[in-house]
Amino acid sequence: MNANDFVAIRRGLASFDASANHTASGEGRPKTNEIFAPEQHSGALDPNTMIVLGARGAGKSFWAGVLGNDDTRAAAAQAYPQLRLDRITAVKFGFTGLNNDGSVSRDLIDHQVPVGEEGRRGLLLWRCVVLRALKSVADPAAPSLAIGRMMEHYADPEVWEADCADADRRLGTLGGRVIVLFDALDALAIEWNRLRNLIDALLEVAWSMRGYSAVRLKLFLRPDQIHDLGLRFVELPKLLSGAAKLCWSRTDLYGMLFAKLGTTESGECRESFRRLLAEEGVPPVPEGLPKLRNWPLTNQKPVQAQIFRGLAGAYMGRSKKQGNTYDWPVNHLADGHGEVTSRSFLTLMIQAARHQPHASELALSAEGIRHGVREASKTRVEQLAIEYKWIKRALSPLAGMQVPCLESEIIQRWRITGTLNAIDSAAKQMEFLPPFPPEGGGDAYEKLIDTFVRIGVLSIRRDVRYDMPDLFRVAAKLLKKGGVAPG
Repeated sequence: MNANDFVAIRRGLASFDASANHTASGEGRPKTNEIFAPEQHSGALDPNTMIVLGARGAGKSFWAGVLGNDDTRAAAAQAYPQLRLDRITAVKFGFTGLNNDGSVSRDLIDHQVPVGEEGRRGLLLWRCVVLRALKSVADPAAPSLAIGRMMEHYADPEVWEADCADADRRLGTLGGRVIVLFDALDALAIEWNRLRNLIDALLEVAWSMRGYSAVRLKLFLRPDQIHDLGLRFVELPKLLSGAAKLCWSRTDLYGMLFAKLGTTESGECRESFRRLLAEEGVPPVPEGLPKLRNWPLTNQKPVQAQIFRGLAGAYMGRSKKQGNTYDWPVNHLADGHGEVTSRSFLTLMIQAARHQPHASELALSAEGIRHGVREASKTRVEQLAIEYKWIKRALSPLAGMQVPCLESEIIQRWRITGTLNAIDSAAKQMEFLPPFPPEGGGDAYEKLIDTFVRIGVLSIRRDVRYDMPDLFRVAAKLLKKGGVAPG
């Protein structure tokens, strides 16, 4: 290894793209060369796992897209042979928030399910969505049926049940199996009660379909949606007990990084990284997902730490007091629940590679990694604002505060800046969900803090003070002794 090798690795890493927001279908759908398959993510693809939970950036839409498209599903079948994904005849989209993949749109739902009729009409709509998917696979030559016309025909549940059973038998005879996917469910409605009731109706249909042999439903949800919506479906605890949760361990994150370095389109980067591995006695990245899962850099922490030291040095300063370079990035990217998303991790590494304040014999510098945290924080808050359109208005009054702090200090900032009134007004004008449902008692400011805690933006310390992880604090310009300074 020489200085040119480190430059090549740095350039290769800097050319990666962590900004893409995957969608389950369409232009943003996953590609086979993007798949990295951690063992604990197998539940996201398991046909028998009905609910998949994950924060934004954890990979819900990515895995929905992997499962929903033939080429990526075939690749995943090799990585997870125990799931028998090769036996799936077809995957259909029930709802994805998109309008060009055969799924129902919010406009169609609003037209067919009037406000206040989500329980009765919503249940009928979801039943017809599932049956249409079954029919399209059992009889591909038959013309596609309009959901509105199907809802008229299947108003009698017995007729729907009979046709579902018939389609299920035909698929079973053909050896077929169908999965119906539901993603981006927060886009179903902009009013808390309507969103709750539509998802409750979908859960009821999903639960009722478990007795069929040839069809499975999969719902991709954020964990906070389960709590905030106050879902009332009586069997929800049973569904949640078998849910898959998308979490990224430290070794998963570094495994993904090293796999990308070993397979990047940049030939110079690949060769330089291969030389580093050879010097450290580590085999090069293998071809194929099954072999990749047994590669030492995929799942062996000591080997990962060894290689990352070769890229970034041992410590974040002159000694171990400032932290070691392997643990430091993940420690500073965790949210209030201690979870790190793959998108935030890649953003840090890419931005660290792009930030070289001075010549270095390493691929990454400690200052570059700190800069990466600042950029990852900005990106994370921007991403959060896509799903929680009120978040920036709630964060901006807290700029300049020092954490940890008391609840009363946070509330005082919000009171004097009219935060709740501003959010409520914006929610009505721009048509987005406010931070919490309007019903229920309790102080509104305390409920806003509770929402911050549930989505991981705040955490509660043992001394009952509130802290904000660097992942959000840096971009929100709050201060912390010894912490990464806002950019």
